[in-house]
This record gives sequence, structure tokens and C-alpha cells, in this order.
Amino acid sequence: MQKILDLREFEKKQAEGELAKALSEVTKIQSELENIAKRRVAVSKMNDASADFSFRAQSQSYFIMLSQKQEKYLEELAAAQLVAEQKRDAVRQAMQKVKVLEKLRDSKFREWKKELAAEEEKNTDDVVTSRFGQNQ
Repeated sequence: MQKILDLREFEKKQAEGELAKALSEVTKIQSELENIAKRRVAVSKMNDASADFSFRAQSQSYFIMLSQKQEKYLEELAAAQLVAEQKRDAVRQAMQKVKVLEKLRDSKFREWKKELAAEEEKNTDDVVTSRFGQNQ
């Protein structure tokens, strides 16, 4: 029983590690999206302060490139979030399997303790009965 529980614990830890990797990927993509937004704001401020037509034209091209990158990252984010949700489900299932085995183990342990107590009580009764029989 303990070997199976240890195996399930190991599987749970692996699932948790995979979930951590998936969440890390989601966080990385979100960070990239935030960087794109910050760059867009910075260039917009410089664009507003500039009167150079050439700079404004270049900044529009830059905005188009940022939009394309943003779209790419949004697609990656959606895929990464799906993977993270699948990993989250795997962790839940692994945790549930461990919990079931722990409950079974605890139940078997309580049952064993009851049997042990009943056997000890029977042995004690036998000793008392034999002593009582010898005294009469």
C-alpha cells in the first residue's frame, strides 16, 4: 500500500512541476505583452513631442510591427493558458488519487488498531479467566 502511495505522491510532484513550467510560460508571455505596451507608450510620447514627419512615419511602421508581435503573443498566450489548465487538471487528479489512498491507508490502520485492541482484550480475558479458574 505504501509503495502505491509513494508512486502517487511522485506522480503528483511531477504534475506540480509541469504545472509550474506551464504557468511560467504564461507569465513570460504576459511579460512580453507588457513590454510591448510599454514600448508603444514610450514611442507614442516621443511621437507626440516630435514634429519630424520622417520620425512619425517610422513610428507608424514600428506600431504595425508591435501590433503583429502582440497578435503573435496573444495566440501563444491562449495556447499556453490551455496547456496550463490541462496541467492544473492533472494536478487535481493526482491530488485526488493521493487523498483517496491516504484515506484508505488511514482506514486500514484504524481497522488494524481495532483488531489489535480486540485481540489484546481477548488475551487479557483469557488470562483473567484462567487465573480465576485456578483460584477456585
